[in-house]
Amino acid sequence: MKKLVLIQLTIILLFGACTSLVLKPANFAWPVEAVLAPDENGTVQDERYSVSFNVSQIFFEEFADAPINQDKQIRIIRNTNGFYFVTSKEFKNVYVFAAGDASLNLVNKILISENGLQNPVMNQRAPYIELIDGETNYNLTSKGITGK
Repeated sequence: MKKLVLIQLTIILLFGACTSLVLKPANFAWPVEAVLAPDENGTVQDERYSVSFNVSQIFFEEFADAPINQDKQIRIIRNTNGFYFVTSKEFKNVYVFAAGDASLNLVNKILISENGLQNPVMNQRAPYIELIDGETNYNLTSKGITGK
């Protein structure tokens, strides 16, 4: 009998320790976008949100062989679900990234303008990220444009 109780307690403790803890709801949104200039290595860093990453591949994707221009500013904002939205002046796209293991992983590349953005600004408009370029507004999610 003691043996049976001991086995049951062991099973309860083992399975009880294996349950995962989920904290819901969670909101990862940044209230305003960060506007960051790359350094000579192509890295942007924002101390307010404790984020840094290299933008060289994004510039290569947008401009092919053009070197990183340190005068170009990257615009980045994070939505409530934790996705990062990244764009810049003259970019044709908004890039959507998810946080990975010490990386940002591309989830979606949203084509906005074949001619490139002229003066993009992003705002938090939950559940969307609002992209404004001149007189045109776009509501973005990680899946794409949901309305203009």
